[in-house]
Amino acid sequence: MNDLINEQSGIPLYYQIKELIREKIENGNWKSGDKIPNEVDLAKNFKVSRSTMRQAILELVNEGILTRKKGVGTFVSKPKFEGNFITFSYPEELGTKHTPISIKAIEGTSGKLKVLNLKGHEKVYEIIRLRFFNEEPAAIENSYIPVGLVPDLLDNNLEGRLVDLITEKYGIIMTKYKNSIEPVLLDSFEAKVLEVKQNQPALKITKLLMTPQGTPVMLSTSIFRGDRCKLLFSSE
Repeated sequence: MNDLINEQSGIPLYYQIKELIREKIENGNWKSGDKIPNEVDLAKNFKVSRSTMRQAILELVNEGILTRKKGVGTFVSKPKFEGNFITFSYPEELGTKHTPISIKAIEGTSGKLKVLNLKGHEKVYEIIRLRFFNEEPAAIENSYIPVGLVPDLLDNNLEGRLVDLITEKYGIIMTKYKNSIEPVLLDSFEAKVLEVKQNQPALKITKLLMTPQGTPVMLSTSIFRGDRCKLLFSSE
């Protein structure tokens, strides 16, 4: 494999090796769940130092491409879930399962009151749920919805998509949205709920859903596991 490395290119050796390993995985030479050769053997095959090989492997582990199991070895990670997380459109095979963590009506805070165009005395539903993809924890979703807009919302089954529930029961259609995306690190609570390590990279998507006329209906903040979710953009 050393003949695939260009030592004169100016690109660090560890980076070249990392991309070659990534290519082997993408091409199916190393499949999900496969145990890869140890660092010593890989370093010999690439004819590089062990420290260079270790850096390449560590980069892939940090990106979620590889997974280390202490005392066992390094394995190819499961493929990431793909979806249009901007519009909350996911492949049907991922399912719609949500498990409520906390559901209650609260006094709107100043920030949420402003975003949802509410007055100081108005309340909002605060719905915090764990989103599953194929029975695996994938995201924590915090949703805020004006109580006056959808009365008795909490009397419904909240384990599915809130957008569908609001549209079907209350006849409110949400076709407009504003959103923001930012990288974050999981805190201790988020990591525990998502069953991963604290400070692991994650993707935070904040979205305001509105009616065709621009009336705010739901403010949603979702924190997706960075190791298992891939963000897709499409013009279709």
